[in-house]
Amino acid sequence: MNISVKSKLYAGIGLLAGFVILLWMSGSVFINTLAENSGAIIQDNIRSVSYAQQMEQALNDLYTSQVLAVSGSSTAGILGSARYQKSIQQFEELLDKQQANITETGEQELSNQLQENFENLIGIFESGAQTPVAPKQVINQRLTSAYHRLQQNLSQLTTMNVDAIHRKNTIAQETASSVTLYMSVIGALCSILGILMLIRFPGYIVDPIRELIRRIKEIANRNYDQSLELHTGDEYEDLAEAFNQMARKLQEYENSNIDRIMSEKKRVETIINHMGDAVIGLDADNDILFANNKAIELIGYPKKEIVGEYAPDLASRSELFHEIMKSLSGDHEEEVNYLKIGNQNEHYFSIDVVPVPHQNRDAGQDTHLGNIITLKNVTRFHEMDQAKTNFISVVSHELKTPISSINMSLRLLGDQRVGMLNEEQRELISSIKKDVRRMKQTTSDLLDLSKIESGNIQLNTRDVSPEELLEYAYETMIMQAFQKDISMDINVHEDLPQVQADSQKTVWVLVNLISNAIRYTGPGGQIILEGALAEGMPKYVQFAVKDTGEGIAPEDLDKIFDKYYQVDKDQKDRKGSGLGLAIAKEFIMGQGGRIWVESTPGAGSIFYFTLPVSKHSDDD
Repeated sequence: MNISVKSKLYAGIGLLAGFVILLWMSGSVFINTLAENSGAIIQDNIRSVSYAQQMEQALNDLYTSQVLAVSGSSTAGILGSARYQKSIQQFEELLDKQQANITETGEQELSNQLQENFENLIGIFESGAQTPVAPKQVINQRLTSAYHRLQQNLSQLTTMNVDAIHRKNTIAQETASSVTLYMSVIGALCSILGILMLIRFPGYIVDPIRELIRRIKEIANRNYDQSLELHTGDEYEDLAEAFNQMARKLQEYENSNIDRIMSEKKRVETIINHMGDAVIGLDADNDILFANNKAIELIGYPKKEIVGEYAPDLASRSELFHEIMKSLSGDHEEEVNYLKIGNQNEHYFSIDVVPVPHQNRDAGQDTHLGNIITLKNVTRFHEMDQAKTNFISVVSHELKTPISSINMSLRLLGDQRVGMLNEEQRELISSIKKDVRRMKQTTSDLLDLSKIESGNIQLNTRDVSPEELLEYAYETMIMQAFQKDISMDINVHEDLPQVQADSQKTVWVLVNLISNAIRYTGPGGQIILEGALAEGMPKYVQFAVKDTGEGIAPEDLDKIFDKYYQVDKDQKDRKGSGLGLAIAKEFIMGQGGRIWVESTPGAGSIFYFTLPVSKHSDDD
């Protein structure tokens, strides 16, 4: 027979309600019984005792009147007195009430005797009053005897009812004790049954839910081999069957996914192994997950000694992997685009590190799973680049002589002693001078760049004040800013330590940045030169050139320090070669610093670069 959980809840709650009703009914019955016994004591026996006391008082008054009348020889006068008749009437009324309030065994007979003795007392007094010659002593004796019998009857009546009160009080106490006992027994039984229900019934409801929660957590941990066995004949059993069906479906889906993942894994491994570039996979703990054939060949160790190895341990044995780990951890002193391996037979490899994130919906952020490292042999391209650098160096040197000759010829043409020029000739010579200056600047930039790329650039570093560098650049460029109606200010924090820098090249970088700021800032704009300790880097001083110019588009920010890249490349009147910021970057990085830019289109740009604090200042 299947009973629903709802019906079982109704049954359990109904049983508890039945216990409460049972306690209420039994308590009502016992309390009513106790009330009835107590009421009987109050309503019957107490009333009889009260009647007896009142009759005794009336009897005393009546007897006193009779004795006085007999002693005073005025018996006939007493019989007609109102007081005497009132006492008789009061006694008779009380006696009638007592006879109507008979409750105890023998009380009726005692009431009849009381009535007979009262009539006898009245008869004795009346007969004495009608026989004047009767001796007074005899009448008094007879009255006293009748009076004592009445008092004895009243005393017996009082004693009978008082005893009844004590007896019924005892019965009431016994009833109360019985009520207490019965209520205690019933309460104990109800409590035991209630406790048993509290122990068993919640467990019956909650235990299947707890088991279901535990199984669901196992499912969440991808442990689909779960089975929930509940033979309760209610909704829980239906729930268990539905859960088991879900677990089977998930297990089937997982198995199919594993097969598909394994086939995809083999396909990917085949593709990776046949790639011409070296590919290495690391997990979040820097353990090597895989390495293709090209990577194994470059590292120079068998695959079994690479896969599963802790990457820093392998780096201690392999020069290539040592350089890879340095690039991965950012321990290189300067930014490099390739790895150089070997001394005599040099080989160059570009390194590309791609982090593998995993979106963790519970944590609300991505979890780092590891890195994919790709090494590409760029030795041939490096040789071509070196040849290009040499070619640029040779061409630049070769161009300097004819440019100087052209410049000299232009000076001669412009000399009035040689001959007068018309307006058109002067404009032509002015245009040629501008082109020659631009060619000279480009040639100079190319020579600087070729020196940098070939590693022949010489840095003359010394301890220098940041304020001195900024003021020198300020004095150099203030006239150009003034001519374009641009204000320029210096803001240097107090007590800045000296930096270790090449003054000439650092000022060149500042002048280049200020020149770009003047070029892209309109009249009425502002340029601010700043110097301060780098935030979070107390061993570096941070320089900044801020302007209120056009700003730089977001797509240009990542390329602005590339060689030959120009933001205004679509404009016809270009005044630069696209080498200034690339050279500035090399100058700053060569001194151990870093350069970057922040910009918002329409709100201006801020170029930052850092230089290391002087060792002497650091020691101080």
